Amino acid sequence: MKNVLLTCTLTVLSACTAIPSADAPQSYLDQSTAATVTIVGGPLVFARERPNFAVHMRDYITLAAAAVNRGGKIDHIIIAYFWTTFDPHGQERDPAAGVNRAPEDLVVIADDRQIHLVRQERSAHEAGIEEHVHAPPVGDAEPTIYRADLATLRFIAAARHLAMQARTGNVELEYAIWDDRRAALAQWIEELKH
Repeated sequence: MKNVLLTCTLTVLSACTAIPSADAPQSYLDQSTAATVTIVGGPLVFARERPNFAVHMRDYITLAAAAVNRGGKIDHIIIAYFWTTFDPHGQERDPAAGVNRAPEDLVVIADDRQIHLVRQERSAHEAGIEEHVHAPPVGDAEPTIYRADLATLRFIAAARHLAMQARTGNVELEYAIWDDRRAALAQWIEELKH
């Protein structure tokens, strides 16, 4: 009886290890651009409280890493979405609004380091990605593409503290980590080694 119980337990445990984790990277062939895209299993999401509008209202920045392989040439990028749960009419009256547009300067604060992300002057389609990767659950935010390298992304994944700053003109906005998917980013980096 003990042997049967042990065999059943081992079978169940081995089946559990075959289930992919929520942080597992995903690869697909983009039908529109013919690029092979490997995306992070889950994006980093940063948030900024907006109590001047309503309780629990926030602006968000979503960052998702991707590797785009076009015939052996691989580009590492960050796909960013700037979005909110606010009524867009209220944003027009708010000088700190504009979260749905890419800021002039976007900075990831990882531990004691400030990492200035360099925006690409190309669309997601031109970068090789047609579908909206890890798009926000609400709104119609368009993806903005930033240049990335694996060493910087590895540093972000290993950082103990993460935050963001978005600057446009004289307005500087601070964002705290909201959905911490550093484990997914680390797993994506490991996947790219193979």
